[in-house]
Amino acid sequence: MKSTFEVKINAKTHLVVQSDTGRCLGGVGANFYRPFVFPFYTPAGHTVVQEFAFDHPFHNGIFVGQGPVQVGEREAGFWASPPRRSFTDKVFEKLGRMDTQKTIDIPQAEGVQFVQSVVWRDENEVPMIDEIRTVNLYVLPDATVCDMTSEKIAAYGAVTYPQTKFGSIGIRVEPRLLPVMGGVVLADSGRRGGVDVVHESESDFVVYQNMLTGHGQFGVLMSILDEGVRGPWFIRDYGMALYNPTWTGAISTPAGESWKISLRIIAYDGNLTRTRAENWCQL
Repeated sequence: MKSTFEVKINAKTHLVVQSDTGRCLGGVGANFYRPFVFPFYTPAGHTVVQEFAFDHPFHNGIFVGQGPVQVGEREAGFWASPPRRSFTDKVFEKLGRMDTQKTIDIPQAEGVQFVQSVVWRDENEVPMIDEIRTVNLYVLPDATVCDMTSEKIAAYGAVTYPQTKFGSIGIRVEPRLLPVMGGVVLADSGRRGGVDVVHESESDFVVYQNMLTGHGQFGVLMSILDEGVRGPWFIRDYGMALYNPTWTGAISTPAGESWKISLRIIAYDGNLTRTRAENWCQL
């Protein structure tokens, strides 16, 4: 019998549940400052992303961020969001917010697709850009998949996204997967070790994996969905894991045009094999 999927709304969180098994894939939602995905579960029910960290309250699950963004003479930051970390942290200057206007859920054969209409507003609440955020949460026999696409539209004039480390799409990794807890970072070509195996370089995928007491291995895999793109990856041992096209240079979008980026995130149980990784990257 074919599975069906339903969306259960808990306050602002839209949880995707497989009807016949009760399996929860994860949740999509938004607060006043931004939309993001949290939680996000392996088939056995273990989350692989963190809602936020004490010292980085704006690293939210699976998310999009960018700072700064420039439209004409205006500039705003969409990387950080309240609460502040200190009185002197410059990342909170000219702080904008991502105003989520609407979230539409569309049932699919193996999960649910969410389409979010988002207006990026500067500190004076004046629109800077429009965004269409698409999130596909779906099941595989041995994993849970989140495909996230962010299409940023220059609806209010030409846009520049300057070179920065504060962008563009990624995750805050669950602490139990981190090197400090004995976790390992994996990349293509058999690379294995700490974050240095892939930080600021290219790879078909990046993985954080660890042994969970009483359960066995579990992990999270990231793969870039943009055609022909393998990086650059910005990977930190404290759990910040990004695909950041603006790490190496600025991106400019003429008025009326858009910049689109996409990332696949996979939550899995068991050990990662070459075959599993290749299959997931080629879905």
